[in-house]
Parts: sequence; C-alpha cells; structure tokens
Amino acid sequence: MSFKVQKTKFVPGKTRITYGAAIFEREERRAIEGVLDRNWWALNGEGKLFEQELAKFLNKKHCVLTNSGSSALLLALASLNLPPGSGVIIPAVTFPTDFNVIIQNRLIPYVIDSEKTTLNLKLDETEKALKRGAKAIIAVHIAGNPVDMFSLMSLAKKYKAFVIEDNCDGLGGEIEGRKLGSFGHISCTSMYAGHIINMGEGGAVFCDDYKIADKVRSLRDWGRAGESDLRSVSPKLPKDYPARYVYSEIGYNLRPLELQAAMGRVQLRKILAIRKARQQNFDRLKKIFSNRTGIKLIVPLPNAWPAWFSFPLLVEKRAPLIKYLEKKNIETRPVFAGNILMHPAYRNVKVKKFSGLKDSDEILNKALFIGVHPLIPIEAFDYIQEVVDEYFKSK
Repeated sequence: MSFKVQKTKFVPGKTRITYGAAIFEREERRAIEGVLDRNWWALNGEGKLFEQELAKFLNKKHCVLTNSGSSALLLALASLNLPPGSGVIIPAVTFPTDFNVIIQNRLIPYVIDSEKTTLNLKLDETEKALKRGAKAIIAVHIAGNPVDMFSLMSLAKKYKAFVIEDNCDGLGGEIEGRKLGSFGHISCTSMYAGHIINMGEGGAVFCDDYKIADKVRSLRDWGRAGESDLRSVSPKLPKDYPARYVYSEIGYNLRPLELQAAMGRVQLRKILAIRKARQQNFDRLKKIFSNRTGIKLIVPLPNAWPAWFSFPLLVEKRAPLIKYLEKKNIETRPVFAGNILMHPAYRNVKVKKFSGLKDSDEILNKALFIGVHPLIPIEAFDYIQEVVDEYFKSK
C-alpha cells in the first residue's frame, strides 16, 4: 500500500524531514464525516467496535479506549489496587508519564538501568528488584524495540509480580510471531499522531481479566458503576438510581471522541502496510549509518519483528551531528527522558535504584532518533545519504 498524502514535491534542503507525521487519507476523512453527520460525537458505537477490533488484533479479551497512552498507563496501574508504598519496577530510560503514574498512585519507583544496545530494561537488575519485593513491572518497548518479554514474563511468574507493557511506541510489533502487547497482564498503547496508527490523540488498555477491564472503564468514565440504565444496588442511594449515575470509584474523564474512534478503525486496517513501510525506512537509515566512526546502532532481539517508531542510535559526539542534521532540515529528537532521574521534576522523589544507571546516563548524553514514518518520500533517503556522507568526510 502506498500512502498518498504527500502533496508537496520533495526539495533537498528545503523540505523538512520530520521525526513523525500523521497518515490522514480519504478513508479517515470519510469516517470522521460520517460521525459528524450523526450529531453525537461522544464515544459510542464506533468506540465499541474499535475496542472489539483492537482486542481481536492483540488476541486479548478486553480493550478500553482512552484519550492518550499516558492516560492508559495511569488507568492500568490504578486498576491493580497495589497497596500504597509498593515497589514498581521502571527502566531509567522511559517516557515521563510511565514514571509519573507510579508516583500518582502513591507507589515507589524501583529504577533499574537500561541496556545501551537495545534501550530496554536490564533483566538482571529487574530480578534484583523483584527479590526486593517489587509488586509490578512496567516494561517499555522504547522506539518500538521489543523487551525480551518471554524472559520477563518468566521472572514475573517466579516472583508473582504484575507486568504492564508500555507498547505506546510499537503497536503491531512481534516476538516469534506473537504481538507486543499480548504478553503482559495489562498492556497499553498510544495512538498519538506520530505513532504507528493514530487518532490524533488517543490510547488503549488491554487485558484478559474482566475485573481489571471493569475497573479501568469505571476509572476512565468518572468512576461510575456502569454504562447502562439498569439499577445499581447501593445502600444509601434510591433504588431507582441507574448504574451510569452511581459512582463506585474516584475516577476521571479520560475518554476519546467517537470521531477519533472512527478514524482509528480505518487506521487499524492499514497497520500491516504501515509497519512494512516503517521497516523499509528503518533499513534505509541503517544502511546509511552503519560502519560510521563514533556511531552505535540499536539492535532488536534476533527473533523480533519491531514496528519501529523511529531510528535510534548512539553518537559519541552527538551535539555536532544534531546541529548539522538540523541545519540540513533533518529533524532529530533525544530518546525521550534518557535517565529520567536527571530531570528537575524528580530531584526530590523517593526512589530505589539498583545500580549507578551507567548505561542510562550514556543514553541521556549520546542517543538521538530520526523519523521512519511512511510519509517520508523515497528521495529523502538519497538526500540523507548525501548529508551524512558529507558530515563524516569532514571529520
């Protein structure tokens, strides 16, 4: 499948090569217009169908749509009802909301180092944290590069810990033919504009346990006891009170719009073509940056097929390369927070560390990524090749 939303001719040095872009074609527009014509834009029938289709895609029993991947993570962790002060394992290289939801749920981050070869959490340190009593693990598939989920789930089973997969970057990726997001007790994804499929903003929580799914849905929907007009028995409320107006949790409003769900359904039908296009662009950049002095590429598991969010790499002298690429209109980004503990928001947060976080510091100081989204025109990679060749010839 080719994506036909690239409307302007690529002009080397003039056309910005962005790290991300949203695919929005005729089918997505028609889906949204169909909802607009119904005069009811709150989450409804399209949302229910999209939840069913997403659950089927990941072979999970339940899916609950949210307004973002960050909200999905918040609801997922809250649904576990862990006692205040419980330890939750989190890699130091992460997105801030992964870390924030631990604090927001009055839990303690057990921070472990990340591997500089994969950007993902170290399993040996994970086991140390589990031995120290951690109750849950948030496994983050950074840039879509899969964590070794078979090994991680084995550890979690041994120590009776919950696993939440943060699959915000890598929906559609696989390990040995099994999709990311299908391993953990709960998983989350994001459908932000730059992610694999998009609703503009949006996310989802997946699980097999109906009690967890009900808790997530209740917390998402203001804390109400249900979505129906059936009577809900509560000792201090009138007997005629419907479930949708009985509040059993202290909840939020983290619902997406019906418009977004309609668009997401169209996007999901394109996910295999999107993943293939991202892999092709990743391979093009891999060829360009391989065997360069001072460059280390990020490697996936040998049995994995990632849905790459971006092309990450480690650069010994990052600042000059970033300056050069940006000057040539090639957009770059750091790898999220790098070592999250180095940021000012977390200076006074109570955490437990299980090493000096040496690799995470190196990622903080050396890592960057470039886009691989399907809307990058093929001519752009010839231009990137020329720019990178020029840069390294001058060194």
